Amino acid sequence: MKPHRIRVRLPLAIILSAFTALAIWYSLTIPLGEAPDEVPHFTYVRYLAQHGHLPTTTEEHEAFQPPLYYLIGAAATFWIQEAPEAPFAVCANAYYDAYDPRAPKNLLLHTAQEQWPFRGWVLAWRLVRLWSIVLGVVTVWAIDRLGKVLFPADPLIPLVMASLAAFTPQFIFLSAVANNDNMAICLSALCLWQAVALLHQTNPASLWRRSARLGVLLGLGMLSKASLFALVPVVGLAIVLASLRDKPTANRRLVHIGVLMAGRLLLAFGLALLVCGWYYFRNWRLYGDPLGWSFLLQINALRQGPLTGEVMAWLFRGVFRSFWLGWIGIQFQSAIYWLIAVACLIGLAGFVAWLVHGRGTLARSAGWSLLLLGLHAAITVGSLVQWTATVLGTDQGRLIYPILPTVMVVLVAGWSWWARGRARTSVLGGPVLGMLVLAVMTPIFYIAPVHAPAPRATNAELASAIPLQVDWEDVRLLGYRLEGNPVRPGERLVLHLYWQGLRPISHNLLALIQLVDENGRFLMYRDGSPTAGRDTTDRWTPGIPLASEHLLPIPQDGRPGTYRLTISLHPCGEQRWLPATGPDGVWIGDSFTLPEAIQVIER
Repeated sequence: MKPHRIRVRLPLAIILSAFTALAIWYSLTIPLGEAPDEVPHFTYVRYLAQHGHLPTTTEEHEAFQPPLYYLIGAAATFWIQEAPEAPFAVCANAYYDAYDPRAPKNLLLHTAQEQWPFRGWVLAWRLVRLWSIVLGVVTVWAIDRLGKVLFPADPLIPLVMASLAAFTPQFIFLSAVANNDNMAICLSALCLWQAVALLHQTNPASLWRRSARLGVLLGLGMLSKASLFALVPVVGLAIVLASLRDKPTANRRLVHIGVLMAGRLLLAFGLALLVCGWYYFRNWRLYGDPLGWSFLLQINALRQGPLTGEVMAWLFRGVFRSFWLGWIGIQFQSAIYWLIAVACLIGLAGFVAWLVHGRGTLARSAGWSLLLLGLHAAITVGSLVQWTATVLGTDQGRLIYPILPTVMVVLVAGWSWWARGRARTSVLGGPVLGMLVLAVMTPIFYIAPVHAPAPRATNAELASAIPLQVDWEDVRLLGYRLEGNPVRPGERLVLHLYWQGLRPISHNLLALIQLVDENGRFLMYRDGSPTAGRDTTDRWTPGIPLASEHLLPIPQDGRPGTYRLTISLHPCGEQRWLPATGPDGVWIGDSFTLPEAIQVIER
C-alpha cells in the first residue's frame, strides 16, 4: 500500500479499533439481558438455530420483527450445543424497581453460568453480541464514507463525524448487545451514504450500478426492521434527482431521460422487493397483516389520550438523553446532559449559518444530498411521534438512530463553520475528546455500579444486627435488622439480612420472604435472591459476609394487625424447600420465622 494511502486510512483504522475495544469492554460489563428487549431478541435467534424456520407471534415475543439480524445470528451460533446440566434459563429479579433509587436496577439474576469460560447458550449469546459489534464498526465506517462524499476537500470533517459516532456511549452500549436495531442502523447508514454518493456521481453509466446497490441495501434494510421503510422515498428521490442531472440534447431527449429514470427506479425497487418481499408476503398469508401492526398493538401498552405538550416534552427529554446515554439506572448527571445540549445547539446554529451564508457556493449535489438527509430525518422523527401517539414507552433515543449519520453531519459541519484558522482542529477535536472521556467513564461509573454484587457486610453492620445462626445447607443467615416497624399500608418495610456462604454453592437459591398473620396467611411476599437481587448464591465467595436490603411493600388494602416474617430457601425454578437448622444443628422446619413481630397500623 502506498504511504499516502496509509496516512489517509490510519486515523480511521485507529477510530474503528478504539470503537471495537470499547464495544467489547461494554459487552463484557453489561450482563446478558440487561439491555433494551435483549432477552426476546436472543431467544428469536435461539429459536431459528434450534428449529430452522421463522417463529410465529405465538412462539416468540419479537416474531413480528423482520428476520435478517436473527437469521445471521442463528447462522453464526447453530453449531453450539447446550449442555444438559446447564440449560437455557432466565431468572427474573423479584426486587427490580425502576423508580425506587434504593432498589436494584438489574432486570435479571445472573448466575455463574454466565462467567468465563463461555459455554452453551451463553457462548451463543456472546457471539450474537459480537455480531452487533461488527455492525457497529460498519456503521462508523459508513458515516466516515458519507462525510467524505459530502466534504471531499475537508478530510477532518469525516473523521470527526466518525469519531463522534464511535465514542457516543449509548451507541457503543447498543452495539455491545443483542438487538436488531444494530442492523437497522448499519443499513440505514449504508443507504444514506449510497444515496448521497449517487447524487455526486458524474458518470451516467455508473447510475445503474449504484441504483442496483441502493435497491439491494433498501431490501436488506426492510428485511431488518420495518422502520426502514422511511428510506423508500429517499432512495426513490435520489434516483430521480440523479437521473435529472442528464441534460436533454439532440441525442438524449427528455423522454429518453424519463425512460432511463423509470428503468433505474424499477431496477432499485425490483431488487428491494426481491430481497424482502417474500417475508412481507408470508406475514400477509399468515396474519393478514404484512407489517404485523395488529400484533404490535396487542403486546404494547396503548396510550390513552392525545399528544399534549407535556407528552411531547417527556418524549424530547427522554429521546435526547438516551441518544447519548440512557437506560434503566444508567444515565449521566444532569450537568453533563446540559453541556451536551449546549454543544448541540452551537452545532445546529453553525449548521444553519453555514447553509445561509454558503447557499450561493454550495454545490447542487451537496444541496440535494442535504435535502435527502433532511427528508429521512423528518420521516423518522415523524414516525416516532406517530408511534408515541399510539403506545407508551417510546422515549428511547435508539429509535431515531437510523438518522445518526445526519446528526453527525449537522453537528460537525456546524462546529466547523464556527472554527477559524489554527483553532479549527482544537474546536472539532474538543467534542470528540469529551465524548471519548465519557465513553471510557461509562462502564466504570455508570454501568458497573448498577450491576455490582451484594456489598460485603461491615463489622459495624453486623454489630448493629440482631444475631442469628440459621443454616440452609451451605447458606447461613448471620443476623437481621428492621426499619419502618410499625408500618402502614402503602409503605415499605425495610429488612436488612446478613448472609454467608459456608462452602461453594452450586445452585442458584432463592429466598421466599413472607409476611404472615397469626393464622399463617400471607399479606405479601418476595421470592428472589437472598441478597435482594444483587447476585446469586452460586457466585458467593465462601466465608464472606454479605449485606442485603429487602424493600417489602405493604399492600394498600393491608389489614392492620400483628404479623411475622418467615424465610424459606429453594432452588430457582423448583418448589423444593431446603431444611432450616439452628445453631446446634437441630431441624427448625422448611422455613425460619424472625423473632420480631411486625405491626401493621392504620393509615
